Amino acid sequence: MTGTLQEGTERTFDVVGLGYTATDYLAIVPNLPEFDTKLEATCLSIQGGGPVATGLVTAARLGHSCSYIGKVGDDSFAEFMVAELAREGVDVRRVVCEKGAESQFAFVMVDSSSGHRTIVWTRGTVSKLRQGEAILTDIDSCRCLLLDDLEVEAAIEAALRAREAKVPIVLDAGTFREGMGKLLPLCDYIVAGREFGTQLAGTSAPLAAARDIHDKTGNVAAITMGEEGCVCVDTDGVHRQGAFKVRAVDTTGAGDVFHGAFAVGILKGWELPKVLEFSSAVAAMKCRRLGGRPGIPSFQEAIGFLREHSPQNW
Repeated sequence: MTGTLQEGTERTFDVVGLGYTATDYLAIVPNLPEFDTKLEATCLSIQGGGPVATGLVTAARLGHSCSYIGKVGDDSFAEFMVAELAREGVDVRRVVCEKGAESQFAFVMVDSSSGHRTIVWTRGTVSKLRQGEAILTDIDSCRCLLLDDLEVEAAIEAALRAREAKVPIVLDAGTFREGMGKLLPLCDYIVAGREFGTQLAGTSAPLAAARDIHDKTGNVAAITMGEEGCVCVDTDGVHRQGAFKVRAVDTTGAGDVFHGAFAVGILKGWELPKVLEFSSAVAAMKCRRLGGRPGIPSFQEAIGFLREHSPQNW
């Protein structure tokens, strides 16, 4: 895989995502290993991963047109990652390929009894997207922009462009990194994990963290809490959403899927509580399969799940 920018005929997309993609090596193990031990995996799988990339796959599975903007190396990992996105119907013409660079990948160990996982990952030698390096014209006409915290400089550029075009922005906030203070106020919906809330707000209490983010930015702020659901703060007050109970095989990518489903809920024009319930359901359904993507449902499957588990709302 060679080149820098993939040109192509302009298209209008429902969701454009800028951020990280990866190759995930996943292994189900009887328990997480201790020092100087060996474990036999009961299942191995190689899949595409990454926050924004998996979020886009989610939106595509749920019936929406998507385009990915990101950077990969010049190796077999890059070819695999891009091919996996294309196979899911995600447009990959805006991928930047860094010649001679080694691509990012992750190794994921999943505990067979709980479905909880531990991830070891590397950026490889791929440099971060620089301002002006990616083609951002798809943002001008898209209906939603999805960002993560791994390409902050490029994300700021993309967010400024989206705001000028009045495109709503959803941020997948996992870790507070340099430049995030400038990015956060630009994003209409900040959906963060507990770690991010603690780093930014200085508190491990999810509601207090969500309130702090909302107060600092004036934007919708949500904290996802895995099995405990999520809490969200906007100008109307506090919204709580419990997690749906499923037999969890693997929680890898659940947050990524939540963000992709959240973007879809925004596209549907739903009220925030409905967006949160839909996103929680889609993320829960994902957890029934190994890896971040195999368990992502179609829109019809998600609605069927919700009608079974929350018939009063669906």
